[in-house]
Amino acid sequence: MTATIAYDRPVSNFIDKLSATGHVTHKSYKKTSVTLHHNAGRMSHQGMLDVWKTRPASAHFDVDAAGRVAQYVKVNEYAWAVGNVAGNQRSISIEMANATLAPGWTVAEVTWKSAARLAGWHFAKVIGERPSKSNLFYHHHWSSTECAGPHMEKIYDKVLAAAQEAYDHFRDSHPVTGHSKFEPFPGASFFHTGRKSPIIAAMHHRLVAEDCNRYQSSANADVWGPGDVKSYAAYQRKLGFKGDDANGVPGKTSWDKLRVPNV
Repeated sequence: MTATIAYDRPVSNFIDKLSATGHVTHKSYKKTSVTLHHNAGRMSHQGMLDVWKTRPASAHFDVDAAGRVAQYVKVNEYAWAVGNVAGNQRSISIEMANATLAPGWTVAEVTWKSAARLAGWHFAKVIGERPSKSNLFYHHHWSSTECAGPHMEKIYDKVLAAAQEAYDHFRDSHPVTGHSKFEPFPGASFFHTGRKSPIIAAMHHRLVAEDCNRYQSSANADVWGPGDVKSYAAYQRKLGFKGDDANGVPGKTSWDKLRVPNV
């Protein structure tokens, strides 16, 4: 079974079921925005799947009336959601169940707040930029439609603020593993660009405890926070690494030069 995102809340998995309909284009694209929709009904997660079984449409996620999340399309893949090829390629689409129908098309607070939080997670973990008016959209940004409805239009600023709050939370959070000590270099497979590895988490923990501001200053980088790829690469360059060797990936040589003890 295709796995859902590694979200910190439950995500119901409809990925393979939707894929079986043939309404998914399995081609990956770089995502640069999130688009919110209302689903024009009080749809359950299964209800959305049933609609998409007969209508060639899709979205990456749906948030139901209780704020529960389901995933239908892998994040980096194309979803038939916004009526615009470039938008379908570059945006992550999140449907929201309505609380009331026409003409208001209201969306309950628990639903839109859950969608905004999910959007913030994607900006932190996938897109790598803070939500703003230039990358958090409603469906009508891409095509001629009133979606996500007049109610959501009125509260856009609240939705954006909630997404930004979630982004800040996920961007600043540093997951703790079950280990108190780490090997000096656990291997490149432990480290993925833009994600923390145990060795980076250890370095971050130590530096924050001592003086992370001094670390950021000495790195002389456009840092996103101590212990990320940019700032570690800058520190490697400060230590004398050249070219591709300053890649932001911790290795034994740079670890020895940096002399940050294990924690």
